[in-house]
Amino acid sequence: MKKFYLIFSVAFVSILSMSSTTENKALNQKVTICHIPPGNPSNLHKITVSVNALQAHLAHGDLIGACED
Repeated sequence: MKKFYLIFSVAFVSILSMSSTTENKALNQKVTICHIPPGNPSNLHKITVSVNALQAHLAHGDLIGACED
């Protein structure tokens, strides 16, 4: 019975660590955007943000990709 618990525990920890690794990779992904500062649209510039921050930037008018000259 102890062997069963040991095998179960190892399998469970392995599954958890794989899930955590996948989530960490997604959290570390970056996207280049053309940032148009609210209140100062003439100061647009290229920045790199986390994919988690992308939606907020798009909501206030930023664009995916580098700024065009």
